[in-house]
Amino acid sequence: MKEQNYPQAGERLFHSTLENGLTVYYLPKADYNRTYGLFTTNFGSLDTRFIAPGSKKMSHFQEGIAHFLEHKLFEKKEGDVMYKFGALGAQTNAFTSFSRTSYLFSTRENSFECTELLLDFVQDPYFTKENVEKEQGIIQQEIQMYQDDSDWQLFAGLLSHMYPDTPLAQDIAGTPESINAITAEDLYQNYEIFYHPSNMTLFLTGPFDVSKMDDFVRNNQAQKHYTKKEPIERMALEQTKVKSGATKTLDVAMPKLALGLRGDDRLATDSRTLMRYKLSLSLFLDLIIGRTSKRYETLYNAHEIDDTFGFSFDLDKRFHFFSITGDTKNPKKLSETLQEAIKSYKIDSDFNAAHLELLKRDMLGEYFSALNSLEYIANQFSTERYDEINFFDLPEILSELTLEIISKHVDSFIAEMKVVEYTILSQSSEMN
Repeated sequence: MKEQNYPQAGERLFHSTLENGLTVYYLPKADYNRTYGLFTTNFGSLDTRFIAPGSKKMSHFQEGIAHFLEHKLFEKKEGDVMYKFGALGAQTNAFTSFSRTSYLFSTRENSFECTELLLDFVQDPYFTKENVEKEQGIIQQEIQMYQDDSDWQLFAGLLSHMYPDTPLAQDIAGTPESINAITAEDLYQNYEIFYHPSNMTLFLTGPFDVSKMDDFVRNNQAQKHYTKKEPIERMALEQTKVKSGATKTLDVAMPKLALGLRGDDRLATDSRTLMRYKLSLSLFLDLIIGRTSKRYETLYNAHEIDDTFGFSFDLDKRFHFFSITGDTKNPKKLSETLQEAIKSYKIDSDFNAAHLELLKRDMLGEYFSALNSLEYIANQFSTERYDEINFFDLPEILSELTLEIISKHVDSFIAEMKVVEYTILSQSSEMN
């Protein structure tokens, strides 16, 4: 077991790779009374086309299968695993993203028993024709629930036009048609490929003894037999042309704008450069259109934007993009203003060293405040991990950033970016 110290974050992280390939991280928190566990597989909604280990043939499965599998793992022959966690005094849940699926527990007691239950239920699938058919109806109701959410519709519409004809254009949960086509055999095939320990990570944080917990996890895994597997060959996202200018009419009080900036999918392979790139671009929009910028104040005072206005930067090994969304009375005018601000950022009065230092301090403040949450630490660590660089390296890498470094990364992004507008119009504005 290896130990890594992060002085700026004030954390000690222990790391083990077990014989079956499972990667395990332990973050001791002696002053806490809660243990949090996160068991993650590198398998998400993007992974519908791949070449399985030992095969030369392309496999193609239905959209939504990763999310479907997440739902079904909780159901066993003897009942729902959630009741077992409840009996231990713990809470449990799971979630699926574009590139990963995670199962979790949070507890004030029985941390070893909860860790064992987490490992055992995820590593013991039970799918039948009957329980798959029952789940199809449940997931279809979940899909319909999101269809009634205009903000979800806005983001989903943006993705479908920014990455058309790719898995990113599809709902993580799939469609009613794709869900109906999934079988128990499909679930078992995907499980055997993506739920091998070598494709998974366990993160545990809390007031436990690290050495005892490591022995406990090793003993649990030693009792299970896994054959060694080669890496999965995942399909890159197709370089499809974006579709811009689409609109949709819904029953909303005010039009909604989504502006997407799709980056070139060829990213740096060096993990430190990748983290620096992500932080640079995350700070970039904050500098020129964030709440501390003059442009934000001007737009807000002119009632061109309101409190719904926001933006985010998403980066994965297979994609990265900005999404800027908000309610606005004039979507076209706002889009033009934002695009002009991005392209001419170098002459923006808010793109200056003093403003950057302010935002870096704010980011660090939020970072250290969030370190009080075990859930936040575990989830961010799972997301912000680029080989040897991870979430705990953020303070050090953030301190290295200058306007020149940020400008270099922004210029690289802008040179290749593809711009997409997607608008939801209110029925009243459509009639006008």
